[in-house]
Amino acid sequence: MKEITIDNKILGYMALFEKVARVELKECLENEDMVLFVVFEKKLSEMFKRNDNAIAELKERINKHILVVEYSRDLIMFVKNIFYRFGVKEININWKEGQTNVLVTVEQNEVGKAIGKEGRNIKLFRDAVQRYYNVKSLNIKQI
Repeated sequence: MKEITIDNKILGYMALFEKVARVELKECLENEDMVLFVVFEKKLSEMFKRNDNAIAELKERINKHILVVEYSRDLIMFVKNIFYRFGVKEININWKEGQTNVLVTVEQNEVGKAIGKEGRNIKLFRDAVQRYYNVKSLNIKQI
């Protein structure tokens, strides 16, 4: 597990999310382009029932891309949830010499978006996964 530092900006995002989405938040991470909100299991559908406009409202208030994903105790399911909007085709997990490596295949036309400008998105997704799982690498398979 990595040490996590939460600054006032992230705390503000978390408070805003809980106010707008009306569900409890598990985690919040950001990069220059995106804010990634992780909600507890079975809370994503609850969020849309309570405020079906939550993501648009958050995007407008934060002025960044917003990605809301549901946490899962299952590594494959959590990775699938993170990459859902990019059209997950396949997730390969390789356990080698005590290290876990994850390779995700997404829709061909979504690879660039999943990686993000200068690799920012994939780094953010890797950070999110590494907060809960002992994963050495998380990469996108280039076809």
